[in-house]
Amino acid sequence: MRTEDRGGLKGVARTVRDVDRRLFNLLFRVKWTPLTPVMKWATRLGTAGFVWGVTAGVAFLFSGPRLVNLLVPWFAIALSWLIAEGSKYLFNRARPFLKNTEIEPLIRTPSSSSFPSGHSATAAAGAITLSILYPLWAPLFLPGGLIIAFSRIYLGVHYPLDVLAGALIGAAVAAVLLLIFA
Repeated sequence: MRTEDRGGLKGVARTVRDVDRRLFNLLFRVKWTPLTPVMKWATRLGTAGFVWGVTAGVAFLFSGPRLVNLLVPWFAIALSWLIAEGSKYLFNRARPFLKNTEIEPLIRTPSSSSFPSGHSATAAAGAITLSILYPLWAPLFLPGGLIIAFSRIYLGVHYPLDVLAGALIGAAVAAVLLLIFA
């Protein structure tokens, strides 16, 4: 690290970025063959919050006529996706496989930028809203959200910080909507 970068904002940003890349490299290299199809399946289900929207619809049909139990998860998923996808244009971070050509993603490569993760945003929004509205099912929803979020690192298309930022967006949107409407 150069002397003029030490202690400054650029130095902190560089350190965070380096730690993020190292953590990605560590996590991405750990592969267990039986887990790979599960991660591919999880990431497909998590696309645009699909699994969470369907789950909210099914839960609503079986739980009674409280429309808020359908609309809060749907709006949380949609809003978190819009915020995450819109933020990609602001940050324009290259995906791991574009920065390091030795990384071979295990799925078709997304064309959007990396930061923040839209899958993680919708997974957090869906898992949190559904866990609060249907607490009996939280032991399924919360790990499901974590699996979808982690799948993005495992498959080689996001850095850990992308996933964390996406999850924070989803959690914040879920918290605000739950406080207002639930």
